Amino acid sequence: MVTEQPQQSVPFCIFSIWQNTEILLISNDLRFYFTFSLFLAEPITFHRARHSFRTIAAKKGIRDGIAERIMGHAEGNDIKDIYTHLHDEDIVKEMRDKWII
Repeated sequence: MVTEQPQQSVPFCIFSIWQNTEILLISNDLRFYFTFSLFLAEPITFHRARHSFRTIAAKKGIRDGIAERIMGHAEGNDIKDIYTHLHDEDIVKEMRDKWII
């Protein structure tokens, strides 16, 4: 059970503040799911964020040169093969939208 603990008074403060000792903030079931989800989550690094940005930019149709400039690459560097990751659902959607009439 997640509860709020009472705070101690601070000697340098003019007023001492006391709070309730038992206020249920999150049920045990929800706390388990949050803890379990955070345990399985992968850490987000700056490098992974760059890959995610480039992949989303490609899906949104942002031109290669513009995305490269946003990412700080010099003009003419072809980075789309390095940073863009196509998934199976992207390929199926593209074929459905562009190839099948």
